[in-house]
Amino acid sequence: MGDTQRKYPGYTGQVRAAPALTDAEAAAHIHARFPSLATARVVRLGEGMDHQAFEVDGRFVFRFPKSGEAASHLTWEARLTAWLAPRLPLPVPRYRFLEGSAEGSTPSLGGYEKLPGTPALIIEAGRLDLSALGRELGTFLSALHALEAAEVPEDDDPELEAWSAAAVEDLQVAVEHGHVDSHRATAWERRFLERPIEGRGAPRLLHGDFAAEHVLVDARGALTGVIDWSDACIGDPARDFAGLLHWGGTPMLASAMDTYGGVSPAVLTRARWFAACRAVADLAFGQTRGRPEYIAAGQRALTWLTELSSSGD
Repeated sequence: MGDTQRKYPGYTGQVRAAPALTDAEAAAHIHARFPSLATARVVRLGEGMDHQAFEVDGRFVFRFPKSGEAASHLTWEARLTAWLAPRLPLPVPRYRFLEGSAEGSTPSLGGYEKLPGTPALIIEAGRLDLSALGRELGTFLSALHALEAAEVPEDDDPELEAWSAAAVEDLQVAVEHGHVDSHRATAWERRFLERPIEGRGAPRLLHGDFAAEHVLVDARGALTGVIDWSDACIGDPARDFAGLLHWGGTPMLASAMDTYGGVSPAVLTRARWFAACRAVADLAFGQTRGRPEYIAAGQRALTWLTELSSSGD
């Protein structure tokens, strides 16, 4: 569990600052800043585009922003999750430690009590009841999308131009490394990655990067929480639905719709498009970061999307 994911197209956090911290440097900073953790064991969890993440004392997850922009955003995310926690049917991170939280400053780290469970991404899909999970996640998304939160930014790429361009680039990376057959890539690009013209759903409060990597499950396959809210925004609900389609195919999405409520066919068509973008992003990210679980997830999602398109559903 950690900040290991990539950001999807449309995210503007491109500024990079100080070099990544070593494990020893991270531990020294936490020990010095928080006396209650002065002897705590610090173990690296992962590194994403904007944060490094460490487990502390086996009880907390600490995130170190890698740029000033990410640091400022962490303050906002901590406020958002504190507001969301009592309003959602699944646990979300609640920050207990936030260095530099005084007014006018930005944090150099933030820590929350570790939620139980494991990211579903690294659990074999066959071990999970995807339809049952879909029903619970449909309820979760229904609650989330019904909320009206202050200070949440609007989707910065509502026309999907950045998503489309990035998806085509990611597909090329996947072809170059043999994850997609070259003779199928052209058809996939035309069928899945062309930018949708219409069908955008009414703006809702989104998780923004809702997929298996950010949904936690326990050893019995039960849901235990939803992490990483740094991409939360006001936007098209199809973006969140896409994570379900990408993760568990049509069965998971259909069961989620049973508990979510009415959604137009156009929104579900857009969800397929978002899911295809996620799939090729997984392939490229897995290749460039040496993460085979992302490659497997991307290939599985493209297989489901191809079958779905071939069936005419």
